[in-house]
Amino acid sequence: MADDIKDTLKKAGNRVSEKATEAKNWASEKAEEAGDWAKQKLNKAQHSAEEAEQKAKNKADENKGDNCGC
Repeated sequence: MADDIKDTLKKAGNRVSEKATEAKNWASEKAEEAGDWAKQKLNKAQHSAEEAEQKAKNKADENKGDNCGC
């Protein structure tokens, strides 16, 4: 009887350990996906900012010629 209880508890412990490992792996995968998503959004925002900066510089260069007093 005691051996049956020990075996049952051992099996239950193994299942809990397996599920905990699965949960850890799932959480790790989701964290990595979130990090990748954040990097993509940051790169996109940086690219947009660089484009806006370049457009502003181009516009400023265009306006320099308009105010030369010629």
